[in-house]
Amino acid sequence: MSYNTTIRSTDPKAADMLKENLAHKEANNAYMQKINDYYKEHGTVAGCPDIPEETAAELDSRVTESQSTPYPGSFFKRNYEDIHRLEANIRRLEDKPETIFKGWEFNGGEAVINLANNRLQLRFEEKPTDEQRAAIKQQGFKWAPSSGSWQRPLDRKAFSAADKLDFIKPKDGKNPSDLQPKQPKREQPER
Repeated sequence: MSYNTTIRSTDPKAADMLKENLAHKEANNAYMQKINDYYKEHGTVAGCPDIPEETAAELDSRVTESQSTPYPGSFFKRNYEDIHRLEANIRRLEDKPETIFKGWEFNGGEAVINLANNRLQLRFEEKPTDEQRAAIKQQGFKWAPSSGSWQRPLDRKAFSAADKLDFIKPKDGKNPSDLQPKQPKREQPER
């Protein structure tokens, strides 16, 4: 399963891995909805089909005066946001592969486009110097021990920030934003 792993836009199986993540998120939503529906009907999760008693007891303990079901709406909201992001990335990969951001190699590391987590990740072969780390932080990148990389949300601003870091420029000397596909122009309505 490719859930919570780096999915590179250049990987030929990227769309399939994103679809696998999407199926996981949708199954998670269905599970949470099943638990909440059962709780609303019976006032407890105990006895819900396919739910072990220990899990049911833990889910029941989540319900408080401020939370009326085992899974509050914020769980669903985050899941739906992930689902919509994954669907958009799948559409972009399948319909217009030239609109997906591209990573690059630089002296001493690489910049990776992680579609699964929607991040631009900087991976270094050796620990960056204090000055480099300060510059990376100044450009909005944060250290993520879980992925062993410096990362920030994947958007056009991330590439503008990367342009300001000379030590991560691609080996061909271009700016990182120059490697990215150009944003299509919007059609202006007639006035």
